Amino acid sequence: MREPSLLDFLKALFSGRRMDIPAAPQAQRARPKASRRPTARAAKPARVARPRLPWMSLAAFLLFLLGQALWTPPGGNPPAGVLAALGGLGLALAALRKGEWRLAPTDPAGAKPGKGPLSYRRTPLLAGLALFALAFLFSGNNQFNLLNVSAWLASLVLVLYAFWQFDGGPQAAWARKWAALWRGEWTLRITQWSLLLLAAFAVIAFFRFSQLSALPAEMISDQAEKLLDVRSILNGEYPIFFERNTGREPLQFYLAAAIAGVFGTGLSFTTLKISMAVLAFAGLVYVYLLGEELGGPWLGLFALLLVGLGFWPNLLPRVGLRFALYPVFAAPVLLYLIRGLRRGSLNDMLLSGLFLGLGLNGYSAFRIMPLVVAVGVLVYWLHTRSAAQRQRALIGLVLLGLVCLVVCTPLLRYALEQPENFTWRMSSRLLQAERPYPEPVGLLLVKNFWNAIRMFNYSGGSIWLVGLSGRPAFDTFSAALLLLGGLLAVHRYRQNRSWVDLYILLCLPLMLLPSMLSLAFPEENPAMNRASGAWVPAFLLAALGLDALLRTLRQGAGRWVAVLASAGLLLALGALNARLFFGDYIRQYDGASWNHSELGQVIADYAGSFGSLDSAWVVAYPHWADTRLVAMNAGNPGRDYGIWPDQLADTLGTTAPKLFLLKPEDEGGLSELQALYPNGLLRYHQSRVPGKEFLSFFVPAQAER
Repeated sequence: MREPSLLDFLKALFSGRRMDIPAAPQAQRARPKASRRPTARAAKPARVARPRLPWMSLAAFLLFLLGQALWTPPGGNPPAGVLAALGGLGLALAALRKGEWRLAPTDPAGAKPGKGPLSYRRTPLLAGLALFALAFLFSGNNQFNLLNVSAWLASLVLVLYAFWQFDGGPQAAWARKWAALWRGEWTLRITQWSLLLLAAFAVIAFFRFSQLSALPAEMISDQAEKLLDVRSILNGEYPIFFERNTGREPLQFYLAAAIAGVFGTGLSFTTLKISMAVLAFAGLVYVYLLGEELGGPWLGLFALLLVGLGFWPNLLPRVGLRFALYPVFAAPVLLYLIRGLRRGSLNDMLLSGLFLGLGLNGYSAFRIMPLVVAVGVLVYWLHTRSAAQRQRALIGLVLLGLVCLVVCTPLLRYALEQPENFTWRMSSRLLQAERPYPEPVGLLLVKNFWNAIRMFNYSGGSIWLVGLSGRPAFDTFSAALLLLGGLLAVHRYRQNRSWVDLYILLCLPLMLLPSMLSLAFPEENPAMNRASGAWVPAFLLAALGLDALLRTLRQGAGRWVAVLASAGLLLALGALNARLFFGDYIRQYDGASWNHSELGQVIADYAGSFGSLDSAWVVAYPHWADTRLVAMNAGNPGRDYGIWPDQLADTLGTTAPKLFLLKPEDEGGLSELQALYPNGLLRYHQSRVPGKEFLSFFVPAQAER
């Protein structure tokens, strides 16, 4: 073999090929050192090229960020923002052509579609279907009772058991679990990754539960309606569908009633907040798992942090209404559906149906999710050539629907008995049940789509309760990452034809439909409550953008540069979202809501000293306080303290002392009181929120005429 030259060595080094070096002859190796001839100086090892900063990718993100900051209302400059975003788009595409971007793998779990036979258990299935029929028959008159609830829960357990795929059979599976439970010792494996996840959940828990009972401070009429429904449960009434205020699904009310009874929080704002905040926090587990399924653990972690720290996902549970139930159940539905289709796992499809049914019992906007599930199966079907896998997917879809149907048994009975009540809220927005369409339907659909799809980056609508009025639904960083992530998802789909990428992109407009289809009331679109489920795919796309940005930075500039950049970005993200919620949103909320707690506290103090809860009134005034909430804050739930000025004479029959609360602008009410009780005492009460001051008019026992 010829001895390699220096040129051969350099060629092998830069090409990565192995270079064989011939062994020296025996005689030459044994030659003494003194007899060696002088040789040329050994060649220095070739320098390894330093990592190059991925400037195009970084510049693209910075331009997206600049564009988002420029066009954000109020006071934004949309033309300049659009130009900056177009520049970012051009650089991002150039970086893609150059191969600069490093994207998460499309199938990080390496899942292979299942090929095993599907089995079921005939006897549990027949028993479960029989109990399903009984539960349906016994769920009439809109009432839960011991008989229909027992049959309902038993049918669900039996149907799940009938189709659940046990490894080695149910007996073997239970034997393994029993042996593991009683083996006498357990091993808890703690890794650096698990500690990082625990730290992330701890930070999010502080952000989500900090000052939960105090912020926001005041209830509005919607919360009064919910607490009255909770009160009916505590008083022994158990409706399946709550018909007050255009109708509500039951899940939150029974959960809130359980919290009120177990923790003693009573009929309070805190009870409603806890019921939603705890569920929303638990749902973050599925956000992480869904991100992990789409791109690995880092993408899951970034999705978890973006949702956990985002001001929109934080504020919805805090208002104590059912809006947060849409994303809470949408995330596990999507997770188990994607897993089930990827792996051909029937168990995952059953779990997807379980969460689909639970979500349908939670919030009306969730009724779009069966369509989202069907589209997912269709997208999978179109991307899968195997007839066996297509058949398996259809079987999974049928069983998913069956489990969902069983979970919704009582609600289904009510929907068939009272279809107008069940569909009124939806039909009043979608159809012309309440008012005619203001414009042609085609034009309304186009406008509503445009307004809804840009809610994350431009304006989330004008409903002050569920977001910052006229401001984007996402913070500046998340909104810019959404633009980047959407572009990269399209590119990843073009490269790999992964059906999951296309499905997540389609989920975004599909899950906006509950807001988008407000055709009779287009001014209510976008609505950040009805569109709340859409933040699941939106934050996943934003996380894909963040993951790709940091992967690219690590590849080009090194690990520690990427670590420092991610830490700085996440700190800025947390600080910005804290300011948006604890600053901007709370100021907006305080300015738009009335100070019911202050009014109620004055009555409570009066009743606790020399008066009573039954000798106090709030003089009604247009567009002022909800007098039912005043009673709840005073500790007298179920009472309505409202009284109109022309009814004040009716209070003469009540024994003094008496207390009346008035709005300062209510000159007519004050004049009537002073005429009825000339010796009454008037006092001005300063509110913690400027502009929310009120008057109290006290009638002592000896002051009656």
